[in-house]
Amino acid sequence: MDISVLLERVLDKNNISQDMNFQVLSERFSEVVGETVLPHVKLVKIEGRTLVLKAATSAWKQELFLQKNAIITKCNSVLGKPFVQAIRFV
Repeated sequence: MDISVLLERVLDKNNISQDMNFQVLSERFSEVVGETVLPHVKLVKIEGRTLVLKAATSAWKQELFLQKNAIITKCNSVLGKPFVQAIRFV
C-alpha cells in the first residue's frame, strides 16, 4: 500500500484531515465567497464533508443557498481535492 494512502487514512480516522481543511478554508474564506459577501457570512465548522455556514440575515442565507454549488466548487478548488460535498446553513 502506498504511504500516502496510509497517511490519508490515519488523518481521516483521527479527524485531523477535517481540522486541517477547516483551517485552510478559514484562512482563505475570502477567496471562496468573495470580498463583497465575506462580511455577511461566517464559516462555523465542518461536519463530515458538510460545510456549516452562518449568514448574517435571512436574505443573505437565501443568496448563499442559491450560490451553494459554486461555493462547494470553490472550497474544493482551494483545498485541492473534492472534500466538501454539501453546505448547511445555521
